[in-house]
Amino acid sequence: MTRLKSYVWLVALLVVACAGTAPNILQVQAGPGGLSSKKEEINDPSLARQLVFGEVNVKPLDLGSSMEVQVMIQNIVKRDIKFEYRFIWYDASGFEISSSTAWIPSFLSGREARGFKSTAPGPNAVSFKVMIRKPRPITDTGS
Repeated sequence: MTRLKSYVWLVALLVVACAGTAPNILQVQAGPGGLSSKKEEINDPSLARQLVFGEVNVKPLDLGSSMEVQVMIQNIVKRDIKFEYRFIWYDASGFEISSSTAWIPSFLSGREARGFKSTAPGPNAVSFKVMIRKPRPITDTGS
């Protein structure tokens, strides 16, 4: 019986350790005419209790050739929150067209809201995702 309790605790610990490893995502269908839809996906509930997605603004740049977007992210707690974010752009067929999808470290002070911007990599971009996650430690690649 003691061995069974140990296994149960081990499984519970693994479940808790793995929780919150996926980023929270805001998926936006946009175009030169503006915002047409947005969908939020919460994969890390503890992060969602600290940071929330807000208003999305779409601005055409050159007569339909490209666009710039700004997504408001708000810290809803009193303490500073460190996080990482990235934008990924897609064409009408759903293929990724982003030139860089690196995670960018950032932070928001207590109760601060700030706009995070990205420019479409080309005129065929029609949707994007902005993703936020808790900071990850930098690991050695062995090279």
